Amino acid sequence: MNIEAQKAMIIEQVKLVNDTDLINAIKSMLDYAKKNENKVYDIPEAHQNLVMERFEKTREKPERLLNWDEARKTL
Repeated sequence: MNIEAQKAMIIEQVKLVNDTDLINAIKSMLDYAKKNENKVYDIPEAHQNLVMERFEKTREKPERLLNWDEARKTL
C-alpha cells in the first residue's frame, strides 16, 4: 500500500472517531510532526564519511550483506 492510500485510509478512520481524548492525541501527534518536519540535524563529518565508506564497500561487494531473516536468527 502506498503512502497516499495509507493517508486516505487514516483520514477515513479519523472521520469515524468520536472520542475527544483520541482526537486530542491525534492532533498532538500531528502538531509534533509539523513542528519537527523541517528540523535540521547536525551530523558530524566523521559519521558521514563512515556511512559513505560502508556504502562503497557494499557497492564493491554486495554479497557481504546479510539477509534480514538470517541476521535476525543470530541476534
